[in-house]
Amino acid sequence: MALEIEVWHGTIQEKLLKDNAFLTQVSDVSEDYIINGTIVHIPQAGEPSAVVKNRSVFPAPIARRTDSEILYKIDEYTTNPIWIHDAEKKELSYDKRLSVLSQDVSNLSQNVAEGMLTNFVVSPVGTNAVLPASRILPTSGASVVTALAGLGSTGNRKAYSLTDLQILKAAHIKENSWEEGNMNVLLTADASTQMFPVDSAITATYMASVTEAERRLGIMFKCQGFNIFVRSSAYVVAGDNSIKAFGAAVVATDSEAIISWNKNSLEKAIGKTQAFEDLGNPVYYGDIYSFLARMGGRAKRKLFEGVFLMKQAAAA
Repeated sequence: MALEIEVWHGTIQEKLLKDNAFLTQVSDVSEDYIINGTIVHIPQAGEPSAVVKNRSVFPAPIARRTDSEILYKIDEYTTNPIWIHDAEKKELSYDKRLSVLSQDVSNLSQNVAEGMLTNFVVSPVGTNAVLPASRILPTSGASVVTALAGLGSTGNRKAYSLTDLQILKAAHIKENSWEEGNMNVLLTADASTQMFPVDSAITATYMASVTEAERRLGIMFKCQGFNIFVRSSAYVVAGDNSIKAFGAAVVATDSEAIISWNKNSLEKAIGKTQAFEDLGNPVYYGDIYSFLARMGGRAKRKLFEGVFLMKQAAAA
């Protein structure tokens, strides 16, 4: 039986957003900018005109605003082709094809999420393409916990706390990137456990504040004006505040980090998704399948306004 290609197209797109719910809180320009292109342009407005109180000198000087742009590319993610021998389709007690393809789509979704998280703080196109170190804030928790960045990270760190959400909120307000209803935080599983312990009565309050519709969007808690999302991991930041690539070796001084953002400060563009099949291949005596997804994104402003990381601070 042939693979229902169109069904899998929809499955890929649905999986990309369902497994990575935080991406729903990123402005989507897919229809405006991207069909099959590879580069997206984001206009950057220049400085506004000066304002003079009680002007007494005429004529007023005339200036022309100089605009610019930043770019990001649409990344292409492809799975290695997978081969299913003809005998496996007939002799196994379960549908191996469905199992294999579902697993590959899940793996594709995971890699796209990690690619998008990277693009939001490190863009591979243009200048000023890395989140400034000044936008990486330290945790403030009084508790001392073991480093969470993964195997290789050692020593103690300050725990995540609800006070950290207040710190992030204040940082957004000070730079005028706070917009009610559009603010989001992506926690790791450990950060969620530390901020919202299950035995705390206040945790139940933050969970109860989420509507059923918001829960379906992947929002776990609402606190300090933020929609709170949770996933297995977010970022690893080195001791010098450089952001490490997903999968890079973790060293002793590395720390885990979470991200906060204004929905209108990040942008995504989703391109074509495809499923490929080669049925009854005479060389492999079976069927071969693979998948492709295209997605890109970036912080909308050149200096990453509206985006902050918070990393676990070192503790004695």
